[in-house]
Amino acid sequence: METLLTVFLFILAIALIILVLIQPDQSHGMSASMGMGSSNTVFGISKDGGPLAKATKVVAALFIIDALLLYLIK
Repeated sequence: METLLTVFLFILAIALIILVLIQPDQSHGMSASMGMGSSNTVFGISKDGGPLAKATKVVAALFIIDALLLYLIK
């Protein structure tokens, strides 16, 4: 059981890395977060991100649950 959860955690980690890297950039760098530009993402308007962002959230949640299960098993 522990080996299966470890392999699943590894697969989720790789999937999470890939999902984060293929997402389009939604910010304008550090200048936008410091108020030196037109930033709508700090405290104002933020977009949903679409299905790619939802998939990232699901994979991240599964990663955390799997990591906690591994911690509780050991």
